[in-house]
Amino acid sequence: MRNLFRIFKFAIQGFFRNFWLSVVTVTMMLMAVLSVTLLISFDYIKQTTIEGVEQKIDVLISIKPEVSSDQVENLANDLDDLAEVKKVRIITPDENREIFIQSNLDDKTREALDIFEENENPFNYSLTVQAYNLDQYSVILNFVKDNKYNDLVEETMHRDYSIFVSKINDLSILVNRYSWYIVLIFILISIIVIFNTIRISIYSRRNEISIMKLVGASNWFVRTPFLLEGVFYALASVLIAMAIFYPVLNFIQPSLNSYFQGEQVINLVSYFGEHWLWIFGLQFIVLSFLNIISTAVAIRRYLKV
Repeated sequence: MRNLFRIFKFAIQGFFRNFWLSVVTVTMMLMAVLSVTLLISFDYIKQTTIEGVEQKIDVLISIKPEVSSDQVENLANDLDDLAEVKKVRIITPDENREIFIQSNLDDKTREALDIFEENENPFNYSLTVQAYNLDQYSVILNFVKDNKYNDLVEETMHRDYSIFVSKINDLSILVNRYSWYIVLIFILISIIVIFNTIRISIYSRRNEISIMKLVGASNWFVRTPFLLEGVFYALASVLIAMAIFYPVLNFIQPSLNSYFQGEQVINLVSYFGEHWLWIFGLQFIVLSFLNIISTAVAIRRYLKV
């Protein structure tokens, strides 16, 4: 236990002894951690944006005036039997009237309904059909256009967002491709910097190491503080990244909420709150491993123990 305490003590001393070198090392690792975290954020935003678009898209089917409610229900059941259909909703004439009133705040537009009697409703039945994926709407549209439903369907409306989604995917591929190059550059620089930092640390403590060897210190006791020092660099960079990232997330979250009109479709705060251990823990493990490898090489080359 005493030896472990001394190892931690020597590692912390080494971390702060060459303070500015430690700052440079941690900064390079911090850039790598922030870059990876931004890429994870971008992938999450891309995925949730596509899912949000899919949730808001549907096919609106206007039914002819003379069609009965039973026929509308039969059409809805036929659509619901399709494997591509996620949800079918029947909108009654009364609901369509209410939707029209709420969506038209202009008094002149709403006054157009005054020509009808109170018990008259100029609106018909309609159906909204939602698919599981964007590429499934073509199947639904072709199904509705079948001759079997010519006497029922008056009009179908659908906005094609496939080009929008395709552009998001293309942008994501482009960003990921070049961003990972930047991450690799930061990691490579970090390895080089920590290699030289450990070299300098060994050189500045050469007399201390010689004394430790003379009084019977084992090779493991001499090497371990340097290896642990590399882990401290990784830990410091990840903790600083978390200290920077979470306040930024809380700052930009209101803007992300407004992206989908107040709905928290893109909730980065919640996402990082649920996955912080996986996101930052994995980065800490990878950085620690790389630091230990580069430190071990530096020790073997420059520390004759």
